[in-house]
Amino acid sequence: MLLFAGYLLWGSGAHAASAQRQFTSELNEQWSHAPHPAPAPQGDAIDMVPEQYHVATGRPFAFIRIPAFGQNWRFTLVQGTDLAQLNVSPGHVAGTGWPGQLGNFAVAGHRVTSGNPFWSLPSLKTGDLVYIQTQLNNFTYRVTGQQMVPPTDMSVLDAVPGQPGRRPARRLLTLITCDPPWTGTSRVIVTAVLVAASPR
Repeated sequence: MLLFAGYLLWGSGAHAASAQRQFTSELNEQWSHAPHPAPAPQGDAIDMVPEQYHVATGRPFAFIRIPAFGQNWRFTLVQGTDLAQLNVSPGHVAGTGWPGQLGNFAVAGHRVTSGNPFWSLPSLKTGDLVYIQTQLNNFTYRVTGQQMVPPTDMSVLDAVPGQPGRRPARRLLTLITCDPPWTGTSRVIVTAVLVAASPR
């Protein structure tokens, strides 16, 4: 049992750190050879390059940075939130929006193990910033609130959270992790709204 606990705390972290290095190298290599189209005219004052996402499950597509978690806190984001993905990186919840798009871009991550990426998620406060970098754009989201929900509450993933079927008018980000850390009987939900975007 002690060996297993040691693996969960340190072994899984080493495995995730290795995966993060590989994902970072993969993204940097891909992005260095990708063409960068000019920004398209925008009618809503969000200056971004139109971007399409075709990402296979388990593959990286963006970086997330949260300054409130420390100067060096940065992870890649992968597609998918099964254990195979979350054991190496925070993941995009399939079926939700993508960075910068109208609607709700949802990301889940482990609270403990695998590098503890979202250990400090409950400490985020209204006004804290979350940065998402994709191949073509830099996005800045500002935290607007936090709540605790049961694992069965899927309404937080709606394009307009809690209002299924409603047409979205804002570009949202939802961050999700477990609480308490080792049991996961509830989910911590942090919501944020896009406040700035620029071509990368």
